[in-house]
Amino acid sequence: MRDAAADGVIVTAKLMRTLDETECKRRNALSKTTPGFTLRTGDVGTVVETFGTGEAFLVEFTKTGKTAKGECDWMGVLYPTEVELG
Repeated sequence: MRDAAADGVIVTAKLMRTLDETECKRRNALSKTTPGFTLRTGDVGTVVETFGTGEAFLVEFTKTGKTAKGECDWMGVLYPTEVELG
């Protein structure tokens, strides 16, 4: 694993497909899941870690805008077919 922001550059990940409530809950790496939470095509998150040579990415999403610094609404592993990096 390597830190995606190791060079001081924030890498974003734009979601290429919708993750419904069930999939969001199943794939969320956080201990708490917000009821009714979904991720929609076009939502933009921040890449926290890159696995291998871009085989997968640990991405966090903050959709409510009410999270404390260092917190997010959803975090999980997404694959290159699911995100477009920016």
